[in-house]
Amino acid sequence: MRALSSQGGQARLALVAAFGLLVAGCSESEAPDDDLSSIRAPEITRIMPASEALTGAHIPSLDPAPMVDAAIQKALGAGPRCEFRYTTAGRPVLAAGMQPDGTPSGGIVKLNGSLVPLGPVPVDIAAGPEGLLLLAADPVRVAVMPIIDDEAEEREGLRRQEATMIFEVGQELRVGYRGYLDCGSGPPVRSSRR
Repeated sequence: MRALSSQGGQARLALVAAFGLLVAGCSESEAPDDDLSSIRAPEITRIMPASEALTGAHIPSLDPAPMVDAAIQKALGAGPRCEFRYTTAGRPVLAAGMQPDGTPSGGIVKLNGSLVPLGPVPVDIAAGPEGLLLLAADPVRVAVMPIIDDEAEEREGLRRQEATMIFEVGQELRVGYRGYLDCGSGPPVRSSRR
């Protein structure tokens, strides 16, 4: 019986030694995933003119895409801004820098994977509804109109109101979205839960 036990011990010792050699060999592997020099933080989406961003896009199915705060900050800088989002918890699909008089200084929208800067379009205050935002970069035009009947909600320096956004690309596309317009004296503060 003792001979069996001794043979089993030797077999276990041989198995442990083989496993040790196998593990030691793995640490010296030159596998591509061991090279940490190629790991970089993802770049913020590129900013480009509307005509370039639309190259190759299927215009009839194009929608403004959600943007991250870092991309909006890169495009518009700090300061007061308004953001349109499809849902109350969603990311903005349009952001506009605002001047002290409440008119937009410029905006940004993400189309076909790229950020497209938009310029303000002058609005005759007497002819347009209150709170109307018009932004454009040929052939893209965006209009955001707060819903008149909806009472704005004020929270933490942010004014939220239901709104309609009309998005146009030349004569090929004109589509409307119902969502929320958030305006504040600075970039919106996000909850840590998001």
